[in-house]
Amino acid sequence: MKGPGEPAPEWLIVGRVGKPHGVHGSVLVSIITDFPQRMRAELEVGVGPEDGPTRHMTIHAVREHRGQWLIGFSGIRDRTEVEELRGQFLFLPELPPEQRPEGFFYEHHLVGLECVADDGQVLGTVAGLEQGPGQVRAVVRRQGREYLVPWVPEIVKGVDLEKGTVLIDPPGGLLDDDFVTG
Repeated sequence: MKGPGEPAPEWLIVGRVGKPHGVHGSVLVSIITDFPQRMRAELEVGVGPEDGPTRHMTIHAVREHRGQWLIGFSGIRDRTEVEELRGQFLFLPELPPEQRPEGFFYEHHLVGLECVADDGQVLGTVAGLEQGPGQVRAVVRRQGREYLVPWVPEIVKGVDLEKGTVLIDPPGGLLDDDFVTG
């Protein structure tokens, strides 16, 4: 819960409610988060459409079941009640910076940051992140085009949210139209 004068938390999608499971009001939820361990009993979650929670509920019980969460909500003990949640999203407030792993950033913190080289040259702007095979890639918009930049320590050297920059050291050809392979 937020204290007086604190801003409301940014609610982030962590799952999507699926079909009911059993007859006692449990539901399967597809996991959409890097921190599934946050889900626990007595936790308040938001439930609603993609643009944000419209209802807040408390988790009664949760466990992993075949790669998904199996969740029971406090006050819901009937399969038909939980069926109303099907297709909606499950939200948690974003973790405060001190609780995030070192070097972890939410995508919405990165979008719009300028990508700069060591010499200060602006190389583009982060337009989003994309999950690629085995790694995350930044979508960098540069001169009207989009380039995929692997989000790896060899290329992404640092993020400074206060300055609004991502320091990158791209290998030759990564941000050029004339990159030749072979």
